[in-house]
Amino acid sequence: MNPVLKRLYDLAPASVQSALVSAFSARLERQRYGGRFEEFRALLEESQWWDAQKMREWQDERLRAIVRHAAEHVPYYRELFRHHGIDAQKFRGQEDLPRIPVLTRETIQRRSEELKSRRPEDRRLTQGHTSGTTGSPLQIYYSDDMITMNYAVMDRQYRWAGARLQRDGDRTAVVRGNVIVPLSQKRPPFWRHNRSLNQLLMSSFHLTPENLVSYFEVLREFKPAVMDGYPSSLYVLAKVLLNRGERLPVKAVITSSETLYDFQREAIEAAFQCRVFDYYAAAERVVFSVECDRHEGHHLCEEYGVTEICDEDGQPLPAGQEGVMVGTSLHNIGMPMLRYRTTDRTAFKTHECSCGRPLRLMEDVTTKAEDLLRLKDGRLIPPSVLTHPFKPLDSIEASQLVQTDLDRLVVRLIPRPEYSQRDSDHLVRELKARLGADMRVEIEKVERLERTARGKFKWVISKVDLGL
Repeated sequence: MNPVLKRLYDLAPASVQSALVSAFSARLERQRYGGRFEEFRALLEESQWWDAQKMREWQDERLRAIVRHAAEHVPYYRELFRHHGIDAQKFRGQEDLPRIPVLTRETIQRRSEELKSRRPEDRRLTQGHTSGTTGSPLQIYYSDDMITMNYAVMDRQYRWAGARLQRDGDRTAVVRGNVIVPLSQKRPPFWRHNRSLNQLLMSSFHLTPENLVSYFEVLREFKPAVMDGYPSSLYVLAKVLLNRGERLPVKAVITSSETLYDFQREAIEAAFQCRVFDYYAAAERVVFSVECDRHEGHHLCEEYGVTEICDEDGQPLPAGQEGVMVGTSLHNIGMPMLRYRTTDRTAFKTHECSCGRPLRLMEDVTTKAEDLLRLKDGRLIPPSVLTHPFKPLDSIEASQLVQTDLDRLVVRLIPRPEYSQRDSDHLVRELKARLGADMRVEIEKVERLERTARGKFKWVISKVDLGL
């Protein structure tokens, strides 16, 4: 937001801020749910049942079109294809994808303008950016079709959860990273109403024990059917509800943007009396994957993009083998992303979901490169391994692990009154059991935990070069 407009917004009364949020949302609706949205929505309703062969044929047709477009209208790819001897007119589809070198974050940072289409009708693009959790954020540009497909896929995710998105959708309480309440504000309301989409937008930056009472009061008054937010923020709400012996039943909880840990899922589902439907999406718009009601993994939205799991050399790996996620957008004509190498690692599952949808399943993305710990012996430890020592402890409000050296791990935690030395001893002992006796584990009690500028939370922070 423009700094002047942001200052005016911060100075406005809460009621005016809600009106401004609603007006801004109404403008975004026209872009998100207009254009080809209904066409994409109908496609997704049908294509979720296509067999693998039909899906591949459809993807290959889209791939051929976007590769030819890139060769003709995108300077970066025109040069790349010429250098590597790639004839776009003879490009067959996924079998030829490995011939294209992977696209890295560094390349986008250096050559973003050359990655944009020069076709006159592609000049009107929407600017976006990544969160910057792995370094400086990237500037990304989206064509209109990319935006509407993104929200068509999200709409399907809501429908799989038994909920409704858009203007006529279910009441939804949203707890994400938007700074919709001035950070300096000390008293409620720490939320704003988006009447355009029937949403209660709640601040992730004011989740203190003394403030949560007012959060629960407004939630009971608003009566949401859906909770949608960062796992860490929803976990804070859930944990305090459970500690108070209370529940707040809703129809579904939608989570994304952070790794969803088992202990978070368990607490959220217990507090809100429903299932959690998690989805994984990249701001680069190359991959989108969602959970269905069977919760057997994340279905890849294969109509959205082509996903490869690759080794360090960019060569595809078979199902069951973990590697780096590489994605290709099938819709972003304005800034084609061919074989973009993400910072995330996962694997394709070797079986289909019992729901009957042939859309491939992938493992949870719990091993993001920036969240791994590297030990002296070279082992990389994923965060999921480190959750177990915390599971039996009800004396901790929240925690965060920070690796500062190969042999030093700091456990930052917000203790409850009943927290004791016995709990510290338990954590040190159990973490050493997983990381090795030579790992120095230090307990640090704090009042709040570190978040990014957009309110995102990382449970594990590694300040050690992973050597990847």
